Amino acid sequence: MPQSLAFLKLPSSTGRGPREVPVLTFTAPKAGPTVVVTANVHGDEATGVGVVHELAARLERLVTKGSVHLYPSLNPEGLIQRSRTVPADGRDLNRVWPGDARGGPAERLAHILWGDLCSRQPDVLIDLHTDAPASIPYAIVDRVVRGPSRKRKSIEKRSAELAAATGLTTLHEYEAARYLKYQLDQSLSGAVSNELNIPAVTLEVGPRLYLDPEAIRVASQAALGVLTELGMCRRPADPHPTRLPDGPWRRDSGPRVGHAGVFQARVRPGERFTTGTVMAEIRTLEGRTLERIEARSNGYVISLPERTWVVPGVSAGTYAVSA
Repeated sequence: MPQSLAFLKLPSSTGRGPREVPVLTFTAPKAGPTVVVTANVHGDEATGVGVVHELAARLERLVTKGSVHLYPSLNPEGLIQRSRTVPADGRDLNRVWPGDARGGPAERLAHILWGDLCSRQPDVLIDLHTDAPASIPYAIVDRVVRGPSRKRKSIEKRSAELAAATGLTTLHEYEAARYLKYQLDQSLSGAVSNELNIPAVTLEVGPRLYLDPEAIRVASQAALGVLTELGMCRRPADPHPTRLPDGPWRRDSGPRVGHAGVFQARVRPGERFTTGTVMAEIRTLEGRTLERIEARSNGYVISLPERTWVVPGVSAGTYAVSA
């Protein structure tokens, strides 16, 4: 299968960092779906870079129809500077899609990337992210909040089917009001679902800041599972050992911390909890307990905060609750 490599020029903002983004394209002899795989929207979330490299080494012999476009980094300056945001203005690139040609650096970057992505006329988007060192891997299904009800349900249903094919725990996004409050409709996957009206899956796999071989393996298998569901290859993803039973599940934030102090978790990622379970304690440096964080519902722990010292307002973790 022929492979092509293109370079997308980026806007000049700070005079530092890369001025272009590579895009690797694999096109099979037979017609089929077009899939875009994006990585490193957040510069400190590097697992996706390794996943793109892994897929680039394997797709030529695996994909039998359709096209796959791989973007190894949408925030290369953030990658270099270990910054979650776009360094030029400190804004979260995953809250400004589809961007603005006349906006700040993050909006201009999103605008250029969005134009290139749209020119590929994708049928599906797979966006690669990471959560925290204390996390199970999972797939997110975005909420479609615009358009006719039947169309919204159709996109969410197909996104859920693709997410299930990853072999990972599937989480539907926050309820609509919180989804909009957090501007998740302006995340890349959210904008694709709501603006382009195509299915999207976000994979949250691995720790930040370094390439973990096991995380790359898990996320690569998950991405190939999506391509298999689309009929583009034959590499179904096995269920991951942490995949939660039953469901459907919705993403939820844990209770907010009320005191500054040392965060001591009392639960582990993947662990089931019930209402009233003590999830964590907040302590002083000398060890005195200031606060016990209790669960407000039944569910499962997805991830824990990537910090030891917390301040008031920090969430006690990401949970899976009944959708």
